[in-house]
Amino acid sequence: MAGKGKQKTNPAGSTNALRGDVLRVLGVLKVATVDQIQRIAAPHLSYRHTDKPTPSKRKQARTASHTGALSDLRKHGLAENGGQTPRGDTLRNLTPMGLKAASYELGRPVGEMGTPPAARAAPAPPTR
Repeated sequence: MAGKGKQKTNPAGSTNALRGDVLRVLGVLKVATVDQIQRIAAPHLSYRHTDKPTPSKRKQARTASHTGALSDLRKHGLAENGGQTPRGDTLRNLTPMGLKAASYELGRPVGEMGTPPAARAAPAPPTR
């Protein structure tokens, strides 16, 4: 039966629209947590899942779809994990290929997208 189960190309089961939302948010912000991405791309989800017993469970339920989309983008080489916040949330950013995809989603030239955070890191000190 076709259509049953998870797709091989996107094992986390994210949709094109959801991955597009994540690309657009990271294309503008460059670095964000899943929680920040969800609050910008789908703020209406902040008011759902209020029946969960703890704030952690509410956040997990609220951000699950965006976490899946980021997982699929990471699998395709478009996003990567970029460290952690002091509270322990994982920071996400786009790869150069992800910035190119985000430029398409945003309708902006690639040259206006800037550089990914990893490319802006300080150069290594010269060796002697």
